Amino acid sequence: MRPGRASYRAIGGFALLGVVLPLSSKGLSAQDTEALSLMEEAGARYSDLRGFCADFRQVLEVPLLSDTTRSRGSLCQEAPNLFAMRFSEPEGDLLVADGEAFWVYYPSTDPRQVLRFEMEARPGGLDFHREFLESPESKYTMEYLGTEPVNGVSSHVVSLVPTGPAGFEGARIWLDPERSLIVQARIEMENGSVRTVSLSEIVLNPPPDPARYRFVPPEGAQVIRRD
Repeated sequence: MRPGRASYRAIGGFALLGVVLPLSSKGLSAQDTEALSLMEEAGARYSDLRGFCADFRQVLEVPLLSDTTRSRGSLCQEAPNLFAMRFSEPEGDLLVADGEAFWVYYPSTDPRQVLRFEMEARPGGLDFHREFLESPESKYTMEYLGTEPVNGVSSHVVSLVPTGPAGFEGARIWLDPERSLIVQARIEMENGSVRTVSLSEIVLNPPPDPARYRFVPPEGAQVIRRD
């Protein structure tokens, strides 16, 4: 996860504000109907949540550079606009939205540089779940692909192809059959890169902790403001 290697659109956000409206399945194929049903169920599940925390593993494949980067860490999201993605590998790297600003700090690349975006100008959307789960039939061509194991659990796989501008070419999401939670997402970006994020140890509605979403630039670091 490095600036310049891939679109910030796929940084992802993992928000819990996906609200799926009542939809008509008229004209959908059997596979599309199954996909829509699963997406509706997941959207309803997330719309009832205040927030969540989870461990993540990420694989970023960049064919143009013949490069594959693997990382891991923890992430938390809380409605309406709090987000934190803190890396244990590379240790210290982070993305934090504190409600007023969106911070990007990669000490593994440059410990003396911090990027600060205004929330409305942040690079890409943080609302990952809302992107996929809110009125998906109006944004994607959907297909149910069956099941595949994620974290040892056979999970439903749904393919999504945007029908309009989306910042990415296509995506697959894996849904836990018991809890209707997104446990993995594979995003094919416009530049040919592919980002796969897997979630585990998901905790729903964790006790509030403002420190999760607080970031203070380290002393001596240059803060570069982006509008």
